[in-house]
Amino acid sequence: MAHVHVLSSDVIARIAAGEVVERPASVVKELVENALDAGATYVEVNLKEGGKSLIYIKDNGSGIVREDLGLLFQRHATSKITSAEDLEQVLSLGFRGEALYSIGAVAEVNVKSLATGLKDAWEIDVKGGVKEAARPVAMAGQGTEIRVKELFFNTPARKKFLKSDASEVEQVLNVFMPYVLLYPDRHFILTHNGRTLVDLAPAENVVERTAAALNLDARHLLSGEGALLQEGFALRLVLGDINIQRPRRDLQYLFVNGRPVQSRTVLFHVNDVYRLVMSEGVHPAFAIFLNVSPADVDVNIHPAKREVRIRQEARLGGFLRTQIEQLLMTRGGAKEIPAREPLFPFPSDVPISEGVPADKMIFSPGQSSDIPLCRPRPQNEEPVFSEFVAHFDQQRESSLKDRLLRARFIGTFAHKYHLFEEGQSLFVVDQHAAQERVLFEKFRRQLAAGAVEVERLLTPVVVSLTRQEKSAFDRLEDRLKLFGFEATVLDEGAIALHTLPSDLSDPAQVVRALLADDDLGAPGNTDVLARRACRASVMAGDRMKAEESVHQLKHLMACDDPFTCPHGRPVFVELKTSFFDRHFLRT
Repeated sequence: MAHVHVLSSDVIARIAAGEVVERPASVVKELVENALDAGATYVEVNLKEGGKSLIYIKDNGSGIVREDLGLLFQRHATSKITSAEDLEQVLSLGFRGEALYSIGAVAEVNVKSLATGLKDAWEIDVKGGVKEAARPVAMAGQGTEIRVKELFFNTPARKKFLKSDASEVEQVLNVFMPYVLLYPDRHFILTHNGRTLVDLAPAENVVERTAAALNLDARHLLSGEGALLQEGFALRLVLGDINIQRPRRDLQYLFVNGRPVQSRTVLFHVNDVYRLVMSEGVHPAFAIFLNVSPADVDVNIHPAKREVRIRQEARLGGFLRTQIEQLLMTRGGAKEIPAREPLFPFPSDVPISEGVPADKMIFSPGQSSDIPLCRPRPQNEEPVFSEFVAHFDQQRESSLKDRLLRARFIGTFAHKYHLFEEGQSLFVVDQHAAQERVLFEKFRRQLAAGAVEVERLLTPVVVSLTRQEKSAFDRLEDRLKLFGFEATVLDEGAIALHTLPSDLSDPAQVVRALLADDDLGAPGNTDVLARRACRASVMAGDRMKAEESVHQLKHLMACDDPFTCPHGRPVFVELKTSFFDRHFLRT
């Protein structure tokens, strides 16, 4: 008995659709690409229920003639290529002829179109891969309108795994915004349940569009161009300077030959150059527009067309690094540091325990520096000064705390380390790690008790958000209130914080970090949330007064685990007199 058989056409269609259509965002991506390939200067996308019940796209492109309407939903029917050789010169966004075929297999689709130069418009309906005959329809102007209803109506397993409406809208924004940046001369509109999320008229240049689309300050955006003619590389850059720092790599865009793509190699080189001006734990914002010979790019790797292979990647990486470093170093602005309140409140009459006056900070350089946030230590990495790191068992904890509380503050070094003297020992405290431990435990206790200590602000703190962050805020607003953040919406690009957890030095950075956490809404994750919020709230490299250093140590010694930061790094090291005697040959 034979065991091999040919699958039916409807099963083949659903399998193929699964590679192209993963969620509503996949549909939006494919249809927006088709509109842009048709030369549209106006693209409007309307969603209902996150795109699950309706995705409506309207454009003013060249339109579709009657004879082509039926072919739209036939697999591998395309107007972009005609032969295998054309794959070597693909410049259009789409070319496989799988998008509408796949969408039509798992949804109810209606297409209306009026082609350029014609008077009559036509429409066609497809449901679950079954097409009806084309028929005439009235349309106001040239272009195409596509309605996709009840996505995955016939594939309940796929539909079951779709997320909330807000989460699906965030995914749509993630695929929609790259095209907004790529085509600054086009008009883009995106709405959800009747509310406008994006409405960007044509911009004069890519910097203006980038600032408007990503809600960034144009003062902190750098633009430049370069070329390597022998290799056929041409480059246009829009780089955020040191003042645009993100909690994750959510504002990093790469375009190759007019196509949003992903390339680990290219993104590694760009982020690595930014380490010259940014510390670990924060990420830059940038848009890289790269043109290479089409024959040197393989875009035919996956149906999503996001991953590409580029020849001479090593040469390209070196070229990118040179151009980006030059732009950042020659035109980048200085870090703007807002004034802050003391990290720890303390009475003005409290003396420093046998310490030096606040204005006598020894070993303090004239300028502050950006200090990297602490990171978990790799298992195979030996701790710095491992023979001197304070690792004490429980029997010695109380005596060590007593010694540290008796220690005399003698100064700071590099606005990073506090120096305390006690007996025959010098304790060097990492101010960032100490601050992080203090706030972490404080915030965690408050979350566990269900009563976060908040500050009610007389003047609200305005936080600018990207459209994706704004969508996340709409979804997580009630959750944020549980953690001390009460806010009102100013507009689609900003919120105003009216309360926030006490002792946060940079509430805007904390909010962005929380909104970037995919698990923020999950129950029982207070430890993860406290760790993230605490990490984002501490500014290493701050100039701390002597009184603050002393009070920070006292707060630290009141912690349950004062000897390591939440990431497992040591908070301080102890250097004994014998250490210095050996190095000065006194033994």
